[in-house]
Amino acid sequence: MPDMKILRGTFLICILLLALHSCGEKPVVSPDDPEITPSLAYAAPDNNNFRRVGYFPYYRDLSSAGIPDSTLLRLDVACFAFAEIQPDFTVKVPSPNELYNLVRRCKELGVKVFLSFNGEHSIYARMVSKKGYRSVFINSLMELVQRYGIDGIDNDWEYPSTKDGSSKGNLSLMRELSNILHAPGVNKYLTAAITCGKYVGSYSNGILDEVYPCVDWFNVMTYDDFSTTTAGIHHSPMELLETGYKYWVETRGMPPAKFVGGIPIYGRPSGMTQSGTILTYKGIIEQGGDPDKNQAEVTSSSYNNGKTKYTVYYNGRPLVRKKTRFCMDKGVGGIMFWEAGQDTHDGTSLIKAAYDEIFKQQI
Repeated sequence: MPDMKILRGTFLICILLLALHSCGEKPVVSPDDPEITPSLAYAAPDNNNFRRVGYFPYYRDLSSAGIPDSTLLRLDVACFAFAEIQPDFTVKVPSPNELYNLVRRCKELGVKVFLSFNGEHSIYARMVSKKGYRSVFINSLMELVQRYGIDGIDNDWEYPSTKDGSSKGNLSLMRELSNILHAPGVNKYLTAAITCGKYVGSYSNGILDEVYPCVDWFNVMTYDDFSTTTAGIHHSPMELLETGYKYWVETRGMPPAKFVGGIPIYGRPSGMTQSGTILTYKGIIEQGGDPDKNQAEVTSSSYNNGKTKYTVYYNGRPLVRKKTRFCMDKGVGGIMFWEAGQDTHDGTSLIKAAYDEIFKQQI
């Protein structure tokens, strides 16, 4: 029988040699290895069209009963909102039947469908920090693109920030998505929703200049500039759109064709709570609001049981036409609406007002 002391000694020596050998080898890349920002292989092509973008949240009735074909036909891009990031970095679509039906209808009408994603900031910040995590997210996202026949991806993470370094991770994510979506023969779109730029800080600076080449266009959210303490403040006046244009295009150097100006289809009060007081444009008109004005006296069943009137501020048809003209005159990439399910679908429609203004300008 072999000497057990000799065998134990030989075993320990082998373990030590294996450990030393492993230390000398380059380890397999794992999600926790030091990160290197990927290069951009395929940039977005030039945006040569004036886009008409509308968001379609999953919780709306997206059938023809809820949103008629006439509304869809006045848009050329429908963004389904939202696919949500999960703690394991995969992506989940709430109400998949709504997405399936929206894609089917849009394909029949010649309207492109994008899948907008968002979710909890802390999960996104961790996901974009490492290549392995981003790969899980991107693979899950692209599986949905293939499954539903999606035409593009819209990054609606609100927002990457310079405070926690997620701005750099977002750049890595957008480069990797651009390399996939803009590769020859793929011909899909990549867009992003971003802050209006009035309040310069970690969120506006969180969109790095290097992201510009990755993106077909940016949906600039030029609305929600409200106050809960000061009355009389309109959350989306003409000046906010002008401020957004000046910041992103004139100060930050964004190519004008990548700037798509946002228009709200809802109203907010000022100088009071925003909980239960925000109304859809359709709801405002149903209460007697004037489609050609920008404020109305309303009530809400969610605020003091509908017993208290207050002033709500919104965009009426003349203001929507003015914003549309501004965007066309500046040669930017188009206009965007949040969101189509809040609109009326008759002559008072804000999407129709913008569409008619675009058509008039093209005559």
